[in-house]
Amino acid sequence: MSETLWIGKLVVGEVETNCYLLKHDEGGNEAVLIDPGDEAERILAALKKQGAELKAIFITHGHYDHTGAVLPIKNAFPSAALYALEAEKELIENPSLNASFLEGAAISPDVYLKDGEVLELIGKKIRVIASPGHTAGSMCLYLEEDGVLFAGDTIFFSGYGRTDLPTGDADKMYHSLEMLLTGLPEETKVYPGHGPATTIGRERSIEGF
Repeated sequence: MSETLWIGKLVVGEVETNCYLLKHDEGGNEAVLIDPGDEAERILAALKKQGAELKAIFITHGHYDHTGAVLPIKNAFPSAALYALEAEKELIENPSLNASFLEGAAISPDVYLKDGEVLELIGKKIRVIASPGHTAGSMCLYLEEDGVLFAGDTIFFSGYGRTDLPTGDADKMYHSLEMLLTGLPEETKVYPGHGPATTIGRERSIEGF
């Protein structure tokens, strides 16, 4: 992993969702947040501690445990753009599908992304990879130069996300796993939505690809 990428992690909420904060480690305070699922005050305190100027919030998928703290963080950083994959629009904006009624109001992203889009933020290129299966619009964020993948609930340490919730699809999950585990370098470090980090190589050997 590049030494210029700083990654902070907070485990938030009852289901222990991983919320990630990314910064460029060579000057500047611009930051990116991934999956602020709960405990907004803790997340805001971490942002303040880092002196972060939040530029973007990414949602890997629309389940409430990955979005529950979005609104108060957006209120604190109104200029930070909220991103999700376009295929996730229905789930994100429908509380009966994403269970956001458990955490408060539903959210509406500022920008819906397409598969393969590359955004330049915090001095890094962040590539969007559609990874349907857990939900129709699940996505991963790949920083190739740094050798890291933020996988949401697509890849876990020794596992992957469930497919029996609204818009989930077991066949699509298999194809997403095959694409990621055979298409990315084995040394790629994977930061999942829950649990400890892993690598593409480790999960490839477990899943048999």
